[in-house]
Amino acid sequence: MYFKWSLEWSFVWPPGLVATLVLLGNLGASLALKWPFRAERWKKSYWLVFANFLFIPVMLAIGVIWALDPSSVQRGKPNFFAAWTPDGLLIVSLILGIYWIYRMKGLRWFGASITLVALWMLYWAGCITTMALSGYWL
Repeated sequence: MYFKWSLEWSFVWPPGLVATLVLLGNLGASLALKWPFRAERWKKSYWLVFANFLFIPVMLAIGVIWALDPSSVQRGKPNFFAAWTPDGLLIVSLILGIYWIYRMKGLRWFGASITLVALWMLYWAGCITTMALSGYWL
């Protein structure tokens, strides 16, 4: 359910929809102009650029595990570890994305496009996770 909500938030009009369409258009243009999956260009280690997408289910799982019940009168405090995890995952994903963009010589546009799409999805997953951890929903 949280994954569906985080995808829906990325299409909220106008800023979410416009940014999502720009990012997907950028990814499509990078694929169309420089097809990266040719054998002479693509190295086996380049598949790790898609590792940023693994942070999304991890972040949402943290929101599911440590969610606070919004209907209770006495809300508890969020778990300290869980409250800082969304920020940490976003920072680690950003650093990992920068590293893989640097490593993908000749395919940096494609690497940047994939990283930006993953960070955009991770941002919205972080918003849903933060709401679940705090118990305050918009």
